[in-house]
Amino acid sequence: MLTAVGGFIFSGDAWGALHYGPLLALVCLGIWMLYWRPVVVVESTHFTIVNVARTWVIPFTCLEAVETKYALAVVTDAGTVTAWAAPAPGRHQTLSLSLADFRAVRRGKQVDNVRPGDAPNTESGSVAFVVRRRWQDAVEAQKSSRGEKSEVVTTKWHTASLVTVGVLLALAIAGIATA
Repeated sequence: MLTAVGGFIFSGDAWGALHYGPLLALVCLGIWMLYWRPVVVVESTHFTIVNVARTWVIPFTCLEAVETKYALAVVTDAGTVTAWAAPAPGRHQTLSLSLADFRAVRRGKQVDNVRPGDAPNTESGSVAFVVRRRWQDAVEAQKSSRGEKSEVVTTKWHTASLVTVGVLLALAIAGIATA
């Protein structure tokens, strides 16, 4: 983006930089938000799902189910959250899976059947494997301590990013309309 705007300025076309700079910035921000920002971070007591517009912090005690049909989706007492960072495998990767890929999957009460997305060598399966293991450990620790569940799922909107997208979109439309 900086190279393109710099090219406008270097060639002496400052108006081109003003007209098309916001559009280039919007495309760069959109690519970052869609492909770079999403992440799943698993810690010992909770895990964090960062998507395009929101971040969820989910304690394992609030977890009800872990699914991998289309992507990693966790069912909590506050609703279902799908992780953009952990999609299920596509058809080509599914065809290359074998029974050996599923040997490490811990089968417990949480998992009734195993899907291709549960394989630990897939994006959704690797995260689901770790989340299920930590979830089971948290449930066992809660049973031994006999404590009350005081944790809740927290969510935070990415307001700065969303406002920036709105402003850049308005500037891009205005820039293209006046070009």
